[in-house]
Amino acid sequence: MMAITRLDDLSQYHDALADLLIETVADGASIGFLAPVTFFEARSYWQNVNTDLAEPTQWMWIAFEAGQLLGTVQLSVCNKANGNHRAEVEKLMVAKAARGKGVAKALMGALEAWASEHELRLLVLDTKQGDTASFLYPKLGYQNGGVIPNFARDGLGCMAATVYFYKQI
Repeated sequence: MMAITRLDDLSQYHDALADLLIETVADGASIGFLAPVTFFEARSYWQNVNTDLAEPTQWMWIAFEAGQLLGTVQLSVCNKANGNHRAEVEKLMVAKAARGKGVAKALMGALEAWASEHELRLLVLDTKQGDTASFLYPKLGYQNGGVIPNFARDGLGCMAATVYFYKQI
């Protein structure tokens, strides 16, 4: 049975998270990295995220089943006085072997429930146009806020449009 957990410290998961990041980028995801991502780069990224989790504006969830990491998602709450009602959903990643099994939906559900409990009223995110996630978010109630062409390179280095989504909760 899949379990979703919000983490305050992810140090025991650095290696599994590094493998997930490497796999996700190699599959072409546009999450801030270009393939090939080295294990050192990926592990270093997660060590930095772990440090960020000490801040009251950074949150992270993971999905596990039978000891296997299935996926993860992060939430970054705006720290500006006029924006403390909103947060950005970041780095939703699901292991290739777990895709199509409801992992992303479960992670987003946990994140949204937590956001609602903490009086966040607006979630925003961006994803590569045409990516699996760009079809998932509307199914979860996110509205398309617009497309920016050639916004970033995807994991394989190709220029890609980015779609911005938002959801009022």
